[in-house]
Amino acid sequence: MNAVGAALAATYDVTVVAPEGNQSGSSHSLTLGDILPIREVTMPCGLKGFALRGTPTDCVLVALLDVMKDNPPDIVISGCNHGPNVGVDVLYSGTVSAALEGLRQGHPSIAVSLDMVHGVEPHHFETAAAVLMEILAEPAFYADLVKAPAILNVNVPNVPLSDVKGVMITKQGFRAYENFVEKQFSPRGRAYYWIAGNSGPHDAKPGSDGYALISDYVSVTPINLDLTCDELLKPLEARKGLVEKRLAVVTGARGTFGRSATPAVGARRSVKAPVVATSPNSALKAPSAPTRVASHYTGSGSEAKAASATGVRKKLKR
Repeated sequence: MNAVGAALAATYDVTVVAPEGNQSGSSHSLTLGDILPIREVTMPCGLKGFALRGTPTDCVLVALLDVMKDNPPDIVISGCNHGPNVGVDVLYSGTVSAALEGLRQGHPSIAVSLDMVHGVEPHHFETAAAVLMEILAEPAFYADLVKAPAILNVNVPNVPLSDVKGVMITKQGFRAYENFVEKQFSPRGRAYYWIAGNSGPHDAKPGSDGYALISDYVSVTPINLDLTCDELLKPLEARKGLVEKRLAVVTGARGTFGRSATPAVGARRSVKAPVVATSPNSALKAPSAPTRVASHYTGSGSEAKAASATGVRKKLKR
């Protein structure tokens, strides 16, 4: 982040909001049940930034909806990540997810990662920073990201800049992980687990993100928020009748599932009109005409109840 931040700051106005600690594997998670303390810090590169005790997605939301609300950014940059984000990495990556949240908030966004291994020197973060600067220098290259909508997932080979052979526009490849769950016990006999694993080799299939890195090319993969598998839409549509038949048997007359519903005689339910107490000693019946109140879920359970209660009060005042 310091390498990228310093390079960006030489040309652009940069606002940094980053997690206070390591968030590898945090994916697109949000902190919903706790507070998010924030503090201003001076980075080693000299930039002032904000450290948030939250996930990468939390950081993007705080940056866009508060820290920069009066001066929104032209683009959101996430990274540079320690290690590549290729293949199935994108499902777990906080770096990629932060960029996707930037897109969700309506901003063009780029995720940047370096194909390095922890503890194995050298780490050419300066190469990743230089590649990013050249991408940003050509706005036509990343135009229409929000319209698409997509982000650019940029993975940079861990080589000196002079050894980068070029840029490949790639598809998300596949990279298997040798994950394991290790069970251990504390001195008091309480069981706990340690989840770890080793990443497998890059996908060597031509056109994949891994293939580009193997060949010392920068991999640029457009990724969007829509995870729909379009190839299965028509086959599933053709086979859905198999499930509908079973549901019709289970639900009996209650389910329509594409059939015209014929209400059973005498099966109509009697719905009592709501009664509203206006004081401890009096009550007022609601109008005889049926009244429907819609409650829109907007957050936690307490928020949903508040929205519903507000809707009820407004209806009764008329």
